[in-house]
Amino acid sequence: MAITLKSIGHFFAKVYTAVVDELPKVEATANTVETVTAAVPVYGPLALTIEKAGYAALGELSAALNAGGAAVAAKLADAGLDINVIQTVQAIVDSVPTIAAVAKTL
Repeated sequence: MAITLKSIGHFFAKVYTAVVDELPKVEATANTVETVTAAVPVYGPLALTIEKAGYAALGELSAALNAGGAAVAAKLADAGLDINVIQTVQAIVDSVPTIAAVAKTL
């Protein structure tokens, strides 16, 4: 089975959706995952930084959408953020109201 990703934003939206379903397991293995990512020769430290930045951005995006709803979504779309990413994150925020706080801790 191949997974097609349209952009880095689409990638994080897919990961974010998967994380919601498996959140307790992900939280329990966070240190192991970060250790493995950091251990990848040459690119590991860079990947770890990108990984943390991606999740931090999703946490901030979730918090903004949680606080501002449709108005924030419209402004993000006007700023050029992929509408599919906005809609995916908004759906998660709507279904799991505490996800913004959880995502900020990842």
